[in-house]
Amino acid sequence: MAGGKETPRQKMIGMMYLVLTALLALNVSKQIVAAFVTLNDKLDGSAQMIGNQTTSYYSSFEKKKTTLKAQNGSPQAIKELEMWEEKSHQVENRTKSVVSFLLSECNEMIKTSEGKDWYDNSEEYVDEQGYIFKLKPLSDIAGMDNYDIPTNMFIGGNPEKPIERGMALRDSIIAYRNAVAEIMMNYKDSRGDWTFTAPESLEGLPEAMATCNPDDTAALNQFMHSFNYPEEVEHKIHGVVEVTPWPSVMFDHAPIVAAAAMLTSMKLDVKNAELMASQHLLSKVDVQEFDFNKIEPLAFASTGYINQGDSLNLRVMIAAYDSTETPKVSWGQDADTANTENWQPANNPDGSISLRGDSPGNHKLKGVIYVKQRGVDIPKPWEFNYTVGQPMGVVAQPEMRILYWGYNNVVEGTASGYDPSKVQLSGSGCSLSAKGNGQYIAKVSRGTRNAKISVSAEGANLGSFDFECRPMPNATVYFGKTEMGGKASYTAAKNQSGVRVGYDPSVPLKGVTFSISGGIVKVDGVPGTGKVTAGGKFDSKAKSLLKQSKNKQVTIVVDYKGPDGIGKKGGISFSVK
Repeated sequence: MAGGKETPRQKMIGMMYLVLTALLALNVSKQIVAAFVTLNDKLDGSAQMIGNQTTSYYSSFEKKKTTLKAQNGSPQAIKELEMWEEKSHQVENRTKSVVSFLLSECNEMIKTSEGKDWYDNSEEYVDEQGYIFKLKPLSDIAGMDNYDIPTNMFIGGNPEKPIERGMALRDSIIAYRNAVAEIMMNYKDSRGDWTFTAPESLEGLPEAMATCNPDDTAALNQFMHSFNYPEEVEHKIHGVVEVTPWPSVMFDHAPIVAAAAMLTSMKLDVKNAELMASQHLLSKVDVQEFDFNKIEPLAFASTGYINQGDSLNLRVMIAAYDSTETPKVSWGQDADTANTENWQPANNPDGSISLRGDSPGNHKLKGVIYVKQRGVDIPKPWEFNYTVGQPMGVVAQPEMRILYWGYNNVVEGTASGYDPSKVQLSGSGCSLSAKGNGQYIAKVSRGTRNAKISVSAEGANLGSFDFECRPMPNATVYFGKTEMGGKASYTAAKNQSGVRVGYDPSVPLKGVTFSISGGIVKVDGVPGTGKVTAGGKFDSKAKSLLKQSKNKQVTIVVDYKGPDGIGKKGGISFSVK
């Protein structure tokens, strides 16, 4: 029940009710209705970005488990890690279920208007468990301004007593919040057996937290208050305070696209809660993980080129491997690659292969490395090519193996047996300019897919090398020092004048600058949208929103361009403390 001082969310809901009422009184123009489509797309984009961050948290459990086993972690430590991992699976499944429920209700609403489902059973809309995670664009709805369908579907004939289906939307969110909180807070560790039962209302939260781990109460309190949908909402109309059931505020005479945007907003709340929960669960596992995300065969050596008479040491292993076990390798060379019966085991005790450069020319190795899966050796194929020869040219690209559009790609030409000052490079599909010390700047124009760089010395053509050309990688949006999914202090948030776009330190490209052409700023629970102006600065509305962002989630989406001239979108979502 509503009563007492209104929360920011209640004020926002009341304001939305007034906006919807005013729009209806104005006979809602097509342009205004279409604006809800844009709002829905922005909310859905934010949910997707948050979902990507949550997915990285889920995958970190497997990385941490592999690391713990490689470090000979105790069975108890592994058991505790698996407990938290199982809880993360429970949160993930709960989230998929409630999001699927919200989207199925939205689909039924649209289907009533359009006469067909707004998704199909392909992997674009439904996951392998049968959960709906996406609907078709709202812009394709013919009856987007129909307000009878949402009203009849979620309220019925009496706004003061909405039907059960409307209340079920609100109840599903509250049930999800309570269930996830109980998954997070009910566990046993070396300090005790901690329990938590979600109270009927947030007024009983302090008492319910008495049985929780004291270290968890701050996170739990923040999680429980992160989204709360009251049964009734207080709002003022012409100075008179009225109390209206939640479904009636949300859906009474709301056009289909406005009702769909409200359901997408609820989905965003759920995805925010999932992010908070997964981050909390992962924080319980104190293991520094290895940085990998898949297991695959890998053959490598210090060089792929040797001169006649030299030797080459080739190592074949699994990229994410257990160093306590020697790899089991079988291989053949040149003509023997086609006849597995002639393959031989690795000729070094550590599973590596020693190769000699007795015969000039191109050589090929082919073989398998065996990986244990459920106690059975499974062969994984690999190949390796190398060259033995007299002096010939090679092209080395220190920064990367591809050429990026609009970027000053540094390439380096060398030729064994020749004076470095005599080595020259020429390009097809790219322009080359000498940088000094044997290095060149290779530039490729937008739209180029492939380029070739040739090496010559003293009039001799020593070889040509193909390069793949691509657009610049996506950049990261930074709010001060805060990154996606992070936290910013309230002082920093309210004083921040803008955002910047740049590359994460893991991207090896240097000296790249980006230009921001515009964007939007939204603060969860605070009505209105601020703007990011050209250059990344906040307008007065955005600054006002950030001054109200304490203990709230902030989402910023910007349009930017890099040296390749391609317009892109980037975003950041973070919490303010």
